[in-house]
Amino acid sequence: MKLVAVVKENLDTEVEDFREFIKGDIYLDEAKHFYGPKIRKGGFMSLLSPSLISKLNAIKLPNNLKGEGWIMGGVLVLGSGDQGILFEHLEAKVGDRCDIDKVMEAVAKISSE
Repeated sequence: MKLVAVVKENLDTEVEDFREFIKGDIYLDEAKHFYGPKIRKGGFMSLLSPSLISKLNAIKLPNNLKGEGWIMGGVLVLGSGDQGILFEHLEAKVGDRCDIDKVMEAVAKISSE
């Protein structure tokens, strides 16, 4: 089983700093092919969301406000062989988080072919 990340930019030492959380490969997709074909973006109004403000205040990890922060991402858990996508979460709004328990359930379903 392999954990990988796809990021859209590398400012300063961000990708290297991210390695603390992702022990697998980190792929840089500056052309943003992985985020398309229709890139989903948040807007300025999303910054006023009480739930986003609450989440930002609760973050205990170091973070920064550098770079492009509007393109929304997601989480995919891909099975081996013909299993396909076992879990998919696409941000619906800026700051939208996936259910970690569901991610772990999907990871447990990956066969070891």
